[in-house]
Amino acid sequence: MEKAVLVIAAIAVAVACARSDRHRGASGAQGGAQGTAGAPQATDAVVARVGAVEIKQADVLRQMRFSGKPPRAALDELIRFELLAGAAAAVVPARDPDVVQAQAGAAVARMIAQEIEPRLGKQDIPDAVLRDVYEKARKAFVHPRLVEVAMLNVYTGARMKDAPRARAAETARALEQYLRQHPHRTTDGFQAIGQDPAWRDRGVKFSRVWQGIDDPFPVEVGREVQRLTAPGQATPMITAETGFHVSQYIAEQPPKNVSFEEARDQLRDQIYERWRSGRFLELTSELAGGHVIEAYPERLATPPSP
Repeated sequence: MEKAVLVIAAIAVAVACARSDRHRGASGAQGGAQGTAGAPQATDAVVARVGAVEIKQADVLRQMRFSGKPPRAALDELIRFELLAGAAAAVVPARDPDVVQAQAGAAVARMIAQEIEPRLGKQDIPDAVLRDVYEKARKAFVHPRLVEVAMLNVYTGARMKDAPRARAAETARALEQYLRQHPHRTTDGFQAIGQDPAWRDRGVKFSRVWQGIDDPFPVEVGREVQRLTAPGQATPMITAETGFHVSQYIAEQPPKNVSFEEARDQLRDQIYERWRSGRFLELTSELAGGHVIEAYPERLATPPSP
C-alpha cells in the first residue's frame, strides 16, 4: 500500500507540474525564441485523451523523468492516474484549483486502500484461475519417471515420401556406425555431432528433452530411454514414426502425482504477482468506467539523449 501511495504521489506531482506549465505557457511571453506564431512545438502534441483531459508529449516527458520509465509506460501511468482521479472526484470534489491535484492524489490513494488493495490478496485468487494454471501445467505435477536425455535425431514423419525416407534411413545407419566407432559419453559430445556440418547437412538434429514412456517422443523411444539409469549410457538407434533416434542419459526425475489441492498454495505463490497486476488493472477500469480514452503512442517523440 505504501508503494502504491508513493507511485500515485509521483504521478500527481508530475501532472500538477504539467498543468501548471500549461497555464504559464498560455499567459507567458509570446513571440519568444521558441516560436513562430501558430507553429506548435513537439511537446504540444496530444498523445492521449481521458474524457476531457488531454495528455501531451510534455506531460509524458515530465513523467518519464519522475519515474525513470520509457515513453509508453509513462503514458500508461498518466492515463491510469486520470482514470482514477475521475472516479475519485465524486468522493473528494475539487474546490480550489491550486490544490486540485493534491486532492485527486489523496483521493486516489484512499480509494486504492479502501476499494482495491483489500481485493488483491493471495487468498483472493479464484480457484478457477488456479485450476486453469494447474491443468495447463499438469505434466509438471503428474508424470511417470522422466529421463532427461541428449538426442540425435533424423526426422521423417508419417507423410515423408519414399525417396527422402530412404536417404534418412541411410543417414541413420551411417550415424549409428559412426557412434559405434567413435563413442561419445557426454552431452557436449552429442551436441557437437549435431552441430558438425558433415552431419547437420544430412539432416541430423540435436535435442535435449525430458522423456516419459510416450512423451514427447513415441513409446518406441520411451521404452528404450526408460532402460537408461546412469550418465553416459545410450540407447541403440531407435526407429519410430517420428524418425530415427539415439538417446544418451543425463538425469532423471522420479514419478510424481501431485493433486490440485496439494498444488494450490504453490500455484498461488507462482502466479500471484502476475495475477495481482492484471487484477489491479481490471478493478481500476471497473471503478473508472464510463470514460472515453484515446491514446496516440505513435506521437511520442524519442527523448533527447542526455
